[in-house]
Amino acid sequence: MAKYIIRRLLLMVPVLLGISFLNFMLYLNAPGDPVSIMLNPLLLEEAGGGIGQGRATQEMIEAAKERLGLNRPWPVQYVEWLGNLLRGEFGSSFVNPEPVSAVIGRALWPTLQINLIALLASTIIGVGIGILQAVHQYSWFDYIASFLSFFYISMPGFFLALLAVYIFAIKLNWLPPAGYHTVGIPPSFSDHVRYMILPTLVLALGGAPGLMRYTRTAMLEVIHQPYITTGYAKGLRPRAVILRHAFRNTLIPVLTTLGSRLPGLISGSVIIEQIFDWPGMGQASLRATFGRDYPVLMGLIMMSSLLTLIAILITDLAYTLVDPRVRLD
Repeated sequence: MAKYIIRRLLLMVPVLLGISFLNFMLYLNAPGDPVSIMLNPLLLEEAGGGIGQGRATQEMIEAAKERLGLNRPWPVQYVEWLGNLLRGEFGSSFVNPEPVSAVIGRALWPTLQINLIALLASTIIGVGIGILQAVHQYSWFDYIASFLSFFYISMPGFFLALLAVYIFAIKLNWLPPAGYHTVGIPPSFSDHVRYMILPTLVLALGGAPGLMRYTRTAMLEVIHQPYITTGYAKGLRPRAVILRHAFRNTLIPVLTTLGSRLPGLISGSVIIEQIFDWPGMGQASLRATFGRDYPVLMGLIMMSSLLTLIAILITDLAYTLVDPRVRLD
């Protein structure tokens, strides 16, 4: 097991290098110029005039590119960025004069808050209802749960978020529509929880239906196996047969589904964070994209990629806990 973990950790290095190379190449060769975005507001402010006054000269553009290091070929920029990364430095933001590590540190915890809670809630809801559907196949509960799962699967995440804001924030006035905490009052845990409920609920409802369908299908394949029938024939309690024998053998496909969902947590929360004005990695990625802030984008991509690879490794290790037949060598 230890050799397997070390080998997987070492394998992450070339994977992260490949991810960084492709993203760095795409960012620097994509349409748009961070220099023009940075210069125009400064020129307008110095000119003191209206929109359209003040125009960046070629000398000013070249000077800004030289200051940011954008006048060199992109392979040279990549090697320099990679050297800084090996020293534990992500560089500095083009837009704000602060290290990229500060931007990531400020955005990582809010994203993990809502995504981890949403993952836990969606797993409990999806797996629990999926088991009940399989046990009570073709019952009214199974039909209602199937209808709701297809309904939520077909509903776009942004529409579900706007619907939740309209119902719980505007009509019922139970929860705040957006934000991280109430401005103007001392921060408190209860106040922060009120702002977490809506984005977490939307993310959980978006992930539970798919897991519900996978669990139901996997359970239906298992509960009709001969050893389950033998368990009932021996007089075991139905709950023991379902939870101790049937459910354990459905965990492999369920864990595979959870492992495939983990990479999409951070990327899938971009729109949700924007709608709810949640200061996480999704919103930081969107701001960096619009501002062509390449150092911040690369830092966020590398952090997301690292979290994804670690989550996949944890999923693989979890296989050995639920199925002794699985050996990781």
